[in-house]
Amino acid sequence: MPIMLYLFFLLPAAFAQNTPESSTASLKGSVRDGQGKAVSGARIRLFRQDMNTFLQATADASGNFVFEQLVPGSTVLQIERDGFRSVTRSLDLAKGETRQVEVTLELAGVAQSVMVTASATPQSVDEIAKATSILTTEEIQARNEYSLAESLRTVPGVLITNGGGPGQFTQIRVRGLRPDATAVLVDGLRFRDASTTQADATSFVSALNLVGAERVEIVRGSGSSLYGTNAVGGVINVITQEGGSPLHGGLLFEGGALGFFRGRTTVGGGWKENRLRYSGSLLHVNVTRGVDGNDANRSTGGQGFLRYDLTPKMSLSGRVWASDDFVQLNISPTTAGIPAANFPATGVIPVSVLSPENVLRLNSGLAPDWRGVTLIPGRDDPDNRRSSRHATTAFIFRHMLNSRLNWQSSYQRVHTSRVFQNGPAGTGFQPAALNYGNYVGDIDTVDARFNAFLSAWLTLTAGYEFERERYFDHQNNNLPAPRTVVSQTRIRQDANTGYFAAQLALLQRRLQISLSGRGQFFELSRPSFRLTGTANNYDRVPLTSPPKALTGDAAISYLIPSSGTKLRLHWGNSYRAPSLYERFGGGFSSNPITGVVVFTPYGDPRLSPDRYHSVDAGLDQYAFQNRLRISATWFYTRVISVTAFDSSGFLRPETDPFGRSVGYINGSGGISRGVEFGAELRPTSSLAITGAYTYTNPILDRDITVQGFWRVFQVPSHLTSFVVTKRWIKRLDTNFELFRSSRYFNSYFAVNRSRAFEFPGFTKADFVASYRIWDQEVKSARLYFKLENLLNQRYYQNGWLAPRATFLAGLAFGF
Repeated sequence: MPIMLYLFFLLPAAFAQNTPESSTASLKGSVRDGQGKAVSGARIRLFRQDMNTFLQATADASGNFVFEQLVPGSTVLQIERDGFRSVTRSLDLAKGETRQVEVTLELAGVAQSVMVTASATPQSVDEIAKATSILTTEEIQARNEYSLAESLRTVPGVLITNGGGPGQFTQIRVRGLRPDATAVLVDGLRFRDASTTQADATSFVSALNLVGAERVEIVRGSGSSLYGTNAVGGVINVITQEGGSPLHGGLLFEGGALGFFRGRTTVGGGWKENRLRYSGSLLHVNVTRGVDGNDANRSTGGQGFLRYDLTPKMSLSGRVWASDDFVQLNISPTTAGIPAANFPATGVIPVSVLSPENVLRLNSGLAPDWRGVTLIPGRDDPDNRRSSRHATTAFIFRHMLNSRLNWQSSYQRVHTSRVFQNGPAGTGFQPAALNYGNYVGDIDTVDARFNAFLSAWLTLTAGYEFERERYFDHQNNNLPAPRTVVSQTRIRQDANTGYFAAQLALLQRRLQISLSGRGQFFELSRPSFRLTGTANNYDRVPLTSPPKALTGDAAISYLIPSSGTKLRLHWGNSYRAPSLYERFGGGFSSNPITGVVVFTPYGDPRLSPDRYHSVDAGLDQYAFQNRLRISATWFYTRVISVTAFDSSGFLRPETDPFGRSVGYINGSGGISRGVEFGAELRPTSSLAITGAYTYTNPILDRDITVQGFWRVFQVPSHLTSFVVTKRWIKRLDTNFELFRSSRYFNSYFAVNRSRAFEFPGFTKADFVASYRIWDQEVKSARLYFKLENLLNQRYYQNGWLAPRATFLAGLAFGF
């Protein structure tokens, strides 16, 4: 790794000294409204299509803007102004050219925008060949969301499940697949926890709060050829605010039910005509009570960005996103203690949850009323808690060698740490002493890539990536001798990856073709276990390199300008690399009489990556003079094989090379198929209506959890959302959001075997009102309130009680 870092910082200097200057181009333009009047203050961004970077400017009082000393090539121009429909233009700039453009902004219509995630390079949304969505800062603010997961709830194809309120365990599923089949990115670089069971981002989803994000981009469908492991059902990319002149920022305070408080401050700016751009944000969330009155949650995070243009062709940027979090956990939903007569002998069991009043009796040691009850919901565990920290830091160097060739190198470090503590207090099964577990993951990634702009219609990318992944855990059951178990585990893995991508724009850019491929190769190191007198079962066999991961992807779209119709088709195979725990994990236990500590291996270093094949097809249609955009997508994912924990007796100690009787294997797969619909209507500049509907039908190849039950658990067939944002007068805005989930199933152990339980669907409605008490061109203050679950519905997600109707109010300042 030191050599890799040395090369990372050495290469920029070498290229900087030997790159000749070339001819430049200029772009001058004006921004007008429908009556031909100048639109001052419009925000203009100029993206290079062969490089993930942009320049920015602001239209002057006459509506004019200019970009000088541009490197020639293919670019995308984006123009935005509050109260107008944003537009994009694709421009090819030649050497020595001074291009003049005039842009007309309409008062109403669906916004055009630029997206970088679909092909890893900037593209207008009308030229993207995949199913995508964008959540802007304005939309997130209008809904008054602060967590990444809750912001995604209205996106087609995305399912969010929460285990009982702010900070509690939260999962993101895309297109009915497992949570580990979704990749979370920060500025295009993977964020995941090397110490969690599946080495994905799920263990930190509940702590991923939008501190300083500019927007969130979502791409559905296979994405492993561009972004590697976990990019199966979809990719979620959090884009950091980059700042830029003029100096701007904000301050926010809000509080309400559940003992909730949130404070946030942001600042951004630029220096020397934005040669230096910066932004910084801080967020603090504090929940003192939560759903059951003992669900405290605290989160303190920061996000920052800094970019310096060394020359017009070279830039160096850095960003950081970090958070320190704490949450009080609860006892999981269970059937333990419910009379066996409550459960039917066959078939699916309808969920009938023990009432909150009876839960209080149960927690107090009193006998509850069990009549008709089939499930005890999640309930208070007073000394069960989790503390966690995550930090992702990245540095990126970009260099344009000439108008046709550029390159970039990047280094990212992702550090994650989780501490679990659970003591004897609480009902049900509890440890005899305060258990302690600390899990730490570190992932270092070095990447170098070249982008070649071969012509106005062809861009090629090729690159290499090195990744080092480390796992550490320390556990202590704090029991007296001879039952004491104290253990430490260290595991390491290196991966080398080569990848390529090609973007073709044909027939006057109406036909777009995206091709990409990736190969990842793994190198394992023997794990280290610190526990006296315990044998390492993984020393039994020679350690060889596990199977590689190969993936490819193709997407094509065709735009029919006369009708405003875009047809698209996307095919790909994708993968998830087994985690270090799945390769080398295990458990420690002690004989309560002799005190002998036994190690039970669960992992298999020979595991192959999870494999998926997927295809989707759809169309995007504009109507009513671009005031309406409808998207429809059919998707089909074939799960070839996924890593699964097997306890069926398939593994036998006498034949397994590691002496396992239970553990991880390459298991069977299944199918997930369905349709997604999305609609956005902007009939006037003051009204926006969006809607989404998803039908998902995920089926397993084997009834591995409940005999005779083949449907994937926790995934409802139907998801529907509806959002209306309205500006009533210049200062007053409202936002109404309606979400509906159909019934779904989960499994619980009941009467000596696993059974399928059916949960009813639920409806959730939220309302936000905002009034600008001070509204000037560069300064503002707004007072707002939010009613969440305003219908006061009582519902349980997978057995966890969701918050009833809650209220909060806040005050926000901007400059």
